[in-house]
Amino acid sequence: MFTLTRQIALRRVYSPHLVASLGQRHAGHYAPSRRFSLSSLGGTLALVGAGLSTAFFVERTVHADFPPVQKSIDSRNSDANNSTLLSSLVRAYIVYTMCSFPSLIDAAPKLLEVLTSIPVIRNITETFVRVTFFDQFVGGETAQGTLPLLHSFREANKGVLFAYSIEVDANEATASNSPSKKQRQPIHKRCVDEMIRSVDVAADFEDSIVGRHTHDGRRTWVAIKMTALLPDAQSLIALSSHILATRPQVEPSIPFPESSSKFLNEKDIVSLRELHSDLRRICLRARERGVKLIIDAEYSWYQPAIDAMQLALMREFNKVVSPNDESKPAVQPLIYGTFQAYLRRTPLHLAQSYRDAQANNYKLGVKLVRGAYHPHEVLAHEAVRLHGQHSLSISPDELPPVWTTKSETDRCYDECVKLLVGWVKEDLRRSTTSTSLGISIASWFGRKDQLKRSDFPNIGVLFGTHNWSSVKLILNELVTNGLAATENTGNQEEEPTLRLDDEVTERVTLGQLYGMSDELTSYIVRRTHSNSPMVIKYVPYGTLSETIPYLSRRAIENKSVLGDGHASEERERAGREIRTRIFG
Repeated sequence: MFTLTRQIALRRVYSPHLVASLGQRHAGHYAPSRRFSLSSLGGTLALVGAGLSTAFFVERTVHADFPPVQKSIDSRNSDANNSTLLSSLVRAYIVYTMCSFPSLIDAAPKLLEVLTSIPVIRNITETFVRVTFFDQFVGGETAQGTLPLLHSFREANKGVLFAYSIEVDANEATASNSPSKKQRQPIHKRCVDEMIRSVDVAADFEDSIVGRHTHDGRRTWVAIKMTALLPDAQSLIALSSHILATRPQVEPSIPFPESSSKFLNEKDIVSLRELHSDLRRICLRARERGVKLIIDAEYSWYQPAIDAMQLALMREFNKVVSPNDESKPAVQPLIYGTFQAYLRRTPLHLAQSYRDAQANNYKLGVKLVRGAYHPHEVLAHEAVRLHGQHSLSISPDELPPVWTTKSETDRCYDECVKLLVGWVKEDLRRSTTSTSLGISIASWFGRKDQLKRSDFPNIGVLFGTHNWSSVKLILNELVTNGLAATENTGNQEEEPTLRLDDEVTERVTLGQLYGMSDELTSYIVRRTHSNSPMVIKYVPYGTLSETIPYLSRRAIENKSVLGDGHASEERERAGREIRTRIFG
């Protein structure tokens, strides 16, 4: 069978009736982009079930399964305490001051690489990084070690999306394999085990908060980063290239013409098969324990492969089941895919995903973000298109795969917000109609007491944003679409608070990164009244050595997230608090 699926994977495989577009000219607002087919992703599901062997990986030390080293609760994140440690304010001031200098941030990854390669300087550098960026952006060294933070967040009516944040940097991910020292277990397999462990930690925490058999209000989720689960992330690039080169040509404007190139070798096939198998292991545990999984987005050269994988997982684990089916999962949608608004194809990708979920009878999970790799995407595309240089970019388009200006990305994000809230409204309307009909039928036959509450949502959305305007738009759209009711605060100068029912909070959540935009997070908490948290913080964990690549990337991301003076605002806010504490 594996021989057959390998042959299928290496040929053009797709379902013509599922052909749909992503990224063509977007109605009236954006520059031309082109088509990308979900059916070609669906067609590669045979590939997802095929197989490629394990390659060597650069050896690193993983300590996540050591006894937990608990961090003290940083009260700057706890509205319950309504206080902030002075040391935390000083740390924030230093970090945001550094984020205010773009040239320093650009140099940070290389600077860290050089400094940590010098024996004596390495210790000094790691100590500095630990007491600044690590403590600011990392929740703990182990999954268990994040529990005090999880408790403090829940007391402040905030949930957590947490992730084991060991990751592969661009150079390491695409480097040719070389012999390495024999190790107890391949690094990517240990990452899989650690992600399963994080699911158990999240589930145990939620069981202690809402109860083991309670489905609603479970707000500790787990993020998955696919490049950490492979011996060599080059296999994802190979799969992405295969998808783009072999998808069906529906019309001449298709951006990636068919090609006779062979992108996948046998090693890739085996590796991708193992990746899919490992992802299923994680999903099976998450379904058993009632923990939602969020698949992170990555660079555009990985993304088609990631989209194919998450599509396969959604079709299997988000499947609509009969209300009487005892095997149904504790939460739905179980699997969420990430959609990046800075990609030109995202609005149509989103629309096609929604249609595919309806056509294939599964529940759609969406995490909408702006995107974190814009400078890299633009440079990689220009290297190929303008300079003819070797690059990781796999797009032959004249235009880069991302919008060229932030205003275009903002407009795309906000349009997707309106689209998604509209789908939530429609899903809630269908659910209410179905429940009302069920009550009528049950009453007619005298079995009203046997009727359970409406089935799980058919769509779930996590809006990841640090943008105040987008947050206010989301809240306003909830009100406009009848999903939230305004409550009179008694003060005409204050914005009204919003009351949200459980049916809405099971479908809509907002989120920000840990260590960032705490004022915005607290604003959402103040403005929303619900039985379960409406906002979550993305909390990474791992030892310092494991999270250095994450922190390096976070520094680059912060430059865009905190651009236009936002880093200075965060620094000034911390400075005002420090002066208040010292001088009163």
